[in-house]
Amino acid sequence: LALSGNRRIKYRNTKDELGVLINSYNRMVEDLEESSRQLAQSEREQAWKEMARQIAHEIKNPLTPMKLSLQYLMKMKEENVPGWEDKLESVSRSLLEQIDTLSQTASEFSSFARFYSEEITRIDLDELIGEQRELFDNREDIAFVYENSAGRAETDGRRSQLARVLVNLITNSIQAIDSTGRGKGIIRIRLSELTSPGGAVRWQIDVEDDGPGVSEEDLGKLFKPNFTTKKTGTGLGLAICRSIIEQSQGTITYSRSGLGGAKFTILLPAA
Repeated sequence: LALSGNRRIKYRNTKDELGVLINSYNRMVEDLEESSRQLAQSEREQAWKEMARQIAHEIKNPLTPMKLSLQYLMKMKEENVPGWEDKLESVSRSLLEQIDTLSQTASEFSSFARFYSEEITRIDLDELIGEQRELFDNREDIAFVYENSAGRAETDGRRSQLARVLVNLITNSIQAIDSTGRGKGIIRIRLSELTSPGGAVRWQIDVEDDGPGVSEEDLGKLFKPNFTTKKTGTGLGLAICRSIIEQSQGTITYSRSGLGGAKFTILLPAA
């Protein structure tokens, strides 16, 4: 998973416009290398190994053209090519956007690399969902509805990681509603009990909204690494959510909500 080769750029004047951009690039490369190192220590599950391999491959792809663009700007400046300042402005916008995306990817990597270091504890799902409701139920234009028909629902897992899944799903719902431009929307979370014919009890968490939902053509790619419909998305959110839920002995699936938008259903074993 390590990023091969010395990809950092050496530049003498670190305080001019080009130097600031190169410093940002170098810091991003360092972050990615550290994240790759952390991931290598966490490669215990074959599914995660494959996911990490795919993501590492996608991260490497933009680094070479980014480096070449910066080196080209350095050459233009050194040779005092007319109009190099204008070129700096246009290239900077593109590179900074790429750096932001890759840095966010590095952050996602680091967070998931810490998954195995967190202790497994008994989790009250009603309490956990309530905390997220308090966090997000702060907008007058979005109605936040929570329904609990299960009562006290406990499972064993890594608390902060399950909270991360809820945060990701709720954030996605908010962004989906905002993308419609309607100015109002609904997010509904339901906690219920599901008992199998054999008597095994699982807790079902539904997170749904009245946004546009997922298009038919994107359904097959929904939980795959690097898939995103957002301009600034990393494509890691749902892939990591699925890995977290599966490590918690559960499942996560997508369906169309009765509200008209997306519905994500999580099933977790009862403690």
